[in-house]
Amino acid sequence: MTLLTFSMFFRRIDMGFLQVVRSIYFALLGFSPVEIGLLLSFATFISAVHHILFGYLSDRYGRKPFLVLGSVFATARLAIFATSSDFWMLALGQGIGAMGEGAGAGQPVVSGYITDKTEIRHRASVFSTFAVTNALATTVGSLMAGLPAIFQRSYSFDVIGAHSVLFWIGALGNIISLAILLMLRDVKSIHVEDNSEEAPRKRSWGVIMKFSLVRSTSGLGQGLIFSLMPLYFFINFGLGGEFLGPIYAGARFISMFSYSLIPRVVERFGDVQTLVASRLITAFLTVGFALSTQQPVSVALLIVIRVVMSFSMPIRQVFATGIVSPEETATAIGVSNFARMGLRTVAPTAAGYMFEAVSLASPFLAGSAFLVVNALLYRSFFQVKAID
Repeated sequence: MTLLTFSMFFRRIDMGFLQVVRSIYFALLGFSPVEIGLLLSFATFISAVHHILFGYLSDRYGRKPFLVLGSVFATARLAIFATSSDFWMLALGQGIGAMGEGAGAGQPVVSGYITDKTEIRHRASVFSTFAVTNALATTVGSLMAGLPAIFQRSYSFDVIGAHSVLFWIGALGNIISLAILLMLRDVKSIHVEDNSEEAPRKRSWGVIMKFSLVRSTSGLGQGLIFSLMPLYFFINFGLGGEFLGPIYAGARFISMFSYSLIPRVVERFGDVQTLVASRLITAFLTVGFALSTQQPVSVALLIVIRVVMSFSMPIRQVFATGIVSPEETATAIGVSNFARMGLRTVAPTAAGYMFEAVSLASPFLAGSAFLVVNALLYRSFFQVKAID
């Protein structure tokens, strides 16, 4: 598990700076909000296919091959970004990179590997450890979002050249991640028993479909809120990666300390109640963010919103591994991620259109409404089971 943790750490760094600089970089290249939304939507669609495909195949053929493929695709994406600013090449890079965005513990292959190697009573601590590691890596990556401005100011790079250096640095991190993964040994589930005389177990499709519906609403809501948030700050307040990088890093760093509260909160309120509360709090804060006209208030709300959403992430990951049998984990997470990412596919383009045709606040208001629906679905489908 140590090798996987270190490998995912290096993979997660580039995701830290990409979440900040990507939409702003595309805007600096001259693309409109709708074009930026299309680039992000294309990646989200491919990622949806990746989740269900890699999840199912890793259940059948093992985890390591798909972890390795993920690192290869993530490296290729950054190499394309570093060498081209053409719209269609960037779209290609987005698509290839989306097949490699499986670095989090909530991704099907990683979740499957954790489930294979750990007993259910230990999973909460393992997922929390991964959450802390990923948060630390994302913090480092977010801080790196300010490097292009430094390269431009200190070394006379142009916009494209400055970002190219950052992308090559990220590619190097993915190569290190790949090297670590090659030392990883694939494992068979410790939960597998000899049931050769028993009839094949049917998949828990009813539970999987309910969880997928729940996750689809969170995907659309979070996509509308977060996909173009850096672009919102760039358009509304003129803030770039040099300013936003430390803000995103600070939010992720704070979230690491919040994870220590998870066991006590879940023990007192239960996992479903905690997930419901986090969605409702996030929705309320997002409405405040959408209505804010002051930069300091918007920045403060951004930090709180990201901390609240990050806090619920390990809880949702553990919850997902407990609603089906261990041999179904990657499939269940893959299918539910497909539903989540499938609906989230439309979010960046829709947000970009709202930016241009409605208002800068409209994607955030719409996203908050979907988070309320997500909370209600969690409560409707899973609260009774959690009480039992």
